[in-house]
Amino acid sequence: MRHLFLFVHFIGISLAALAQSLSGNLNTGRAMEALGYGNVDIYRGDDLVASVLTDRWGNFHVRLDTGMYKCVVSYDGYEPSTRMVKVKADEKMDFSVVEDASRPAPKRRPAASMAESSSDMAMEHDYEAPATYKGRSLAEPALIARGRSGREEVSATHGRLTAGEVNDFSKWTQWGDLSATVLSAMRKQWSIAPNGRYTLDLQTKSGLPIADAVVHLMRKDGIRLYSARTDNTGKAELWMTLDAPDSMSHGRMILEVIYQDRIIRVERARPFKQGVNRLVLDVPCAPNDNVDVAFVVDATGSMQDELDFLRAEMNDIIFRSKQIGDQLNFRFANVFYRDRGSKEEYLTRSMDFTRVLSAAVNFISDQRADGGGDTPEAVDVALDSAINKLNWSAEARVRIIFLVLDAGPHPGTEGSMQELIRQAAAKGIRIVTVAASGIDKPTEYLMRTLALGTNGTYTFLTDHSGVGAPHMAPTTDSYDVESLNNLLVRILKSYTYMPDCEQHIPELELNYPDSAVALPTSAQADTSATDLEGPTVIPPASPEIRWSYYPNPTTGIVHLTSDVAIPELYITDLSGKVLQVLKGLKADEAVQIDLGSYATGIYLIRYPFGTGWLSGQVVLQRS
Repeated sequence: MRHLFLFVHFIGISLAALAQSLSGNLNTGRAMEALGYGNVDIYRGDDLVASVLTDRWGNFHVRLDTGMYKCVVSYDGYEPSTRMVKVKADEKMDFSVVEDASRPAPKRRPAASMAESSSDMAMEHDYEAPATYKGRSLAEPALIARGRSGREEVSATHGRLTAGEVNDFSKWTQWGDLSATVLSAMRKQWSIAPNGRYTLDLQTKSGLPIADAVVHLMRKDGIRLYSARTDNTGKAELWMTLDAPDSMSHGRMILEVIYQDRIIRVERARPFKQGVNRLVLDVPCAPNDNVDVAFVVDATGSMQDELDFLRAEMNDIIFRSKQIGDQLNFRFANVFYRDRGSKEEYLTRSMDFTRVLSAAVNFISDQRADGGGDTPEAVDVALDSAINKLNWSAEARVRIIFLVLDAGPHPGTEGSMQELIRQAAAKGIRIVTVAASGIDKPTEYLMRTLALGTNGTYTFLTDHSGVGAPHMAPTTDSYDVESLNNLLVRILKSYTYMPDCEQHIPELELNYPDSAVALPTSAQADTSATDLEGPTVIPPASPEIRWSYYPNPTTGIVHLTSDVAIPELYITDLSGKVLQVLKGLKADEAVQIDLGSYATGIYLIRYPFGTGWLSGQVVLQRS
């Protein structure tokens, strides 16, 4: 029913406002070579109204109102091309670009010839792979890339690397237990322990989330303890301390919110253990479409597999993530780092933010893994370069650092790491760590605190792909395994989606059920996830679980019925943060779930079962 509703809703909007479109192809003009993943920007006057990427065959398609537009195409190593187009119906316009004479174009293998291009634009949005793991796509044929040196390089097999995620916000009680027990030695080693959590949920009067508002956690005497910015769901995470729990302040806490030149204070803020602080502002809808993504990558000798992955996958990850909205203005930056020492070729090597995806990918393709030798690397120097020296957008929907590494920073950098967490949080930069083979437990702990302190998440490679050295399992109860490509796309989508001012929510294509969740009998003996003691095998005699819920979309109330008793049912936002816990649900007994106080968006109903989670998706959409 939800799909039918969204289809009818979408058709109505399209016919009323976006009945026209512009499509075409970007190519070199030589033997009809297509330029895949090029930038196509559409301007009306001086205003950027749409920004899309060409697909792997160089095709693009964007819906537009009737009118006159300026279309600008860009590709690294080629001169930008600008043409005017009057959109009256479904218009077509191809672009052939020439090499930039001021510098040699990267020697590259074109993404595809135009003869291979499909005329059916909808086909491009289907992402398929010949092999699967647990029903998830994992592999495509290996890709070939050429760096500016002209050297042909065989990149990582497309989609092959497997990964998991531990979002400690979604397992908050467990994180507290682990950090106080089995991870306590690591906590003391790094002198970093996010404590005294405060959460703010900021919305407009119409229930839309407010992103990128500045939030300060303050003592009653005005001393600021922590600063952060609200994310795309309107939530900010703040901490009384990043050190030991006994250093926490006592007494009344204040949340100071700064948005659109207004200062609003929550005079008696509640710590998270007492609930989420909610604040509603009477302000107009003013979404920001800027998305800044920076990759900070360890380039020492053991990281070649990960560099190959980025070469092969970054185009696809960004292309799939950007499909949720033509208005999203993505920018990309890179920081590669090695270590201090006279034998190293460099300490850090950076490329500042650019809107041209091909420039960022070509920069990555020119890097190689080398050097290193000892375990610690210059992680603190690299993060400082990324957080404080890159040109981040002053206003943005989201700012993300993907930190890809297989070793932690040097001893003696504990104070620097704590300060970097604070600086990133204050700038609204979310750190998503990607742990490769070679990670030890102290580094895992530090990466998880980086994620917590900046409202990010911890991800890690697994052994399921068979690529590279063995990968350490995280300290947690369970996790799902998926391709690293799909995992990063899911995170990017969950961090960037927002409803528009008319309450429309983009279709994210995350494949969560939307009316009923069932566990097939064949899944009951699945042992793919790992807990602290090893794989958990569910006996074949375990009962099948099925629960259904409606309406979806909802304006607030969801009715749910389960075929079996459920001890605990979790309501989370799309990133997995727990918002409600319903306990003691009886079999065949209908319950009501009230989402009415939350911002318009996508929420998950989740039930832990065996080694994984059963999840269903609910859309909260006010009329």
